Amino acid sequence: MGNTSKSLNIKGSAAVAFLVMLFNAIGGDYFFDLNDDVLMKDILSGAYTGVPEGHNIQMLYPISALISVLYRISGALDWYGIFLCLLQALCVFIITYKILEISKDNKLWLMSLASSIFLMLGVIGAHFLFVQYTFTCGFLSATAVILIFTHREKDKNLYLAAVLIAIAYLLRSEMLLLTLPVVMVGILIKWALTGKEFMNYLKFLISIALIIVASQVIHKAAYSSADWKDFTDLFNARTELYDFQYIPDYAENKEFYESIGLSESEQHLLVNYNFGLDDEINADTLWAVAEYADKLKTDEIPLPAQLRQAAGKYLYRLRQVSSQKSFEYPMTDFPCNVVAFILYVGVLLMYLFPKKEREKKSALLAVALLVLLFACRTTLWLYIIVRGRDPIRITHPLYLMEIVVLLGMLYLRAEKSLKIAMGTLAVLIIVSLVSIPNQVFVLKSEMASREKMRQHYDALYDYFADNKDNFYFIDVYTSVSCGEDMAESETFFSEKMFKNVDNTYANHDLMGGWASKSPLTEKKFKAFGFDSMQDAILLDNVYVVQNKSEDIEWLSDYYTEKGYEISISQVDTVADAFGVYKVSLND
Repeated sequence: MGNTSKSLNIKGSAAVAFLVMLFNAIGGDYFFDLNDDVLMKDILSGAYTGVPEGHNIQMLYPISALISVLYRISGALDWYGIFLCLLQALCVFIITYKILEISKDNKLWLMSLASSIFLMLGVIGAHFLFVQYTFTCGFLSATAVILIFTHREKDKNLYLAAVLIAIAYLLRSEMLLLTLPVVMVGILIKWALTGKEFMNYLKFLISIALIIVASQVIHKAAYSSADWKDFTDLFNARTELYDFQYIPDYAENKEFYESIGLSESEQHLLVNYNFGLDDEINADTLWAVAEYADKLKTDEIPLPAQLRQAAGKYLYRLRQVSSQKSFEYPMTDFPCNVVAFILYVGVLLMYLFPKKEREKKSALLAVALLVLLFACRTTLWLYIIVRGRDPIRITHPLYLMEIVVLLGMLYLRAEKSLKIAMGTLAVLIIVSLVSIPNQVFVLKSEMASREKMRQHYDALYDYFADNKDNFYFIDVYTSVSCGEDMAESETFFSEKMFKNVDNTYANHDLMGGWASKSPLTEKKFKAFGFDSMQDAILLDNVYVVQNKSEDIEWLSDYYTEKGYEISISQVDTVADAFGVYKVSLND
């Protein structure tokens, strides 16, 4: 089987994709990993405004418009979930097919097949069940790198790689840009090691630049109205404040808050994320607080000190070897860091040995390229650690990018250093096999945690559905967790894919969050006859939902400061966790 047939490669790749999906499906139900994906799905499907919306806010317009069209064709299907899962299955198929295609030796072909299965299951297995668009974007980018490394003259690899990068950019532009330096290093390594097709790789880079420019032009045109421009500014300010800065304490920074016209009760709306309640809180307000917080942070911890702290965390995560205790927290990089380390060592040995094939010049070049790759990954890691944005939906794709570049280098050298290549893959298979039981444990424990969560939130959303004549404003942090009423090991809110799909118009909304104050919010309010959240809450059939264990005095303080004499009464309790409150004007 020296030259494995195309048919066999297709069958092997399809089998791997099927087995990976089957293994995870046996483990439990598919979930949107985070509440962000749930809200995106609600916007796309029409559950938020009553009509499938192309303006998804988080994704670029062309791809969100396409998904919204699918919901218009059939609103009974979970198109967004189907889309993400199909993309992940496609990535598994392409990566496997390409490494099988380049494996000309029979034993190497079998080792490649096994390594693909076990790497997918043992290293990133849980991501196939708990699906998140940021990770999917990184997976697409990693698949593009494999296509680059397996590219040969006159094939279509680079065209397909460009398509995957385009989809990734449209899906999650920030994540694609974060992985793009690794893509570029991968291109440089491939060209440097082969010395061929410089112009084709240059054209490929130009095509990526054109894809990014064209995507942005279309996106900006779709968001060019005055309302969307204003919201985009607010959205960017919100992202900076909540994702990268913090809300300074009011008492300690009273002079600053007074200077921007923010009272204590209004500042509390920033703290509890319910800023949608106050129409006067706008982009200028959020930018001012974000810039002030950044200045405080810089004054307290200079950048050099931040880099030193980040370097310590980086080195710890680089060398830490411990099994995952849960899906997301506490974060651990095993087995990703071990797999990357094995590949660095294996690839280095491959380019140094065997001696009869050794060329001093090519060996030094390979060492320099490995150093470049490591420098690139170090820079990216320090960046996300300093920015405080290193959850697994970001770090795991970065590891995946690094791993596929190293695999690309391994396969380029495999014919000349076959034994070392086989040995490296054998070690990877062993590490991945050892990790599979831990992945199974993570899947089971996470599934159990989410089932506990669903007992609370299914009851809450059933309550909304049973009271269609009412409208409910949900405290933002209540929409994420039950707070003190969370059961032991219960996780944060998410939603199952494909089961009990309900894309009907929802009679509830969050009091803040990333979609708050958008034209979509205004559209939803108008449909229910609301002028503003502040006024709507005072209407007879409108209620506020908050964890019953939390004090709701903040809401009373806000209305009192605005000159309203109100009373707040708890009219119902849901799932022994959520309080339903009525805010009424006093006679």
